[in-house]
Amino acid sequence: MLSKFLFCILLFFFLTISSVKSKIGFDCKSISKCQSLAGYVSPNATTLSEIATLFKVTDINYFLGANSLPIGTSLTKSVAAMETIRIPFACSCKNGSGIADDTTMYKVQAGDSLDHIARNIFSMLVTYQDIAEANGYIIHLHTDVAGQFLSIPIPCSCDNVDGIQVVHYAHVVSPNQTLEMIGKEFGVSGKTLLTLNHLGDARSLQYESVLDVPLRGWLLLVVHFIDSI
Repeated sequence: MLSKFLFCILLFFFLTISSVKSKIGFDCKSISKCQSLAGYVSPNATTLSEIATLFKVTDINYFLGANSLPIGTSLTKSVAAMETIRIPFACSCKNGSGIADDTTMYKVQAGDSLDHIARNIFSMLVTYQDIAEANGYIIHLHTDVAGQFLSIPIPCSCDNVDGIQVVHYAHVVSPNQTLEMIGKEFGVSGKTLLTLNHLGDARSLQYESVLDVPLRGWLLLVVHFIDSI
């Protein structure tokens, strides 16, 4: 009798937790799709080709242009460990949030866990909780599900910022990085970053969080140029 009671309590607790969904993705009130960018910090030495394959990049010219590389650059070009590569991807907005559309998929390998996929494969562009929610709250992955595909909900947006068209860039906060440093690097005011990311103040910035950085200027021109080819 007691075991049945405990089972009911645990079942109720699990269903309650599962029914509370945290918001994934950046704010996005737009209804159209757009192109976004993500800063992928390669965990290991690799090549452009390996990264393009991981993120299912199809427009190689866009990929090269986003990284200030000449059109025609060989995809065998080396990428050093901890080097940041900008990843272009299609963004879809739904219910006020923007995430990468279903083309950003990952094939589960034997021994993978959600945390390993989030941390060691996608370098914290997503959390394991985000992956779980995007794929129906898969809590654990075991070797017997190797081969299945998971949607990777990289955050994005298609919204204008201060009435100006921008490209939203998903930036993973690195150790000892401050909001002021990020603002100077990308030419964005601290006030804009605070407002866009719902941060109370600069001290609210957390290591490994993904920041929505609106890009304009030369990088936006690159995006428009590549789109016109």
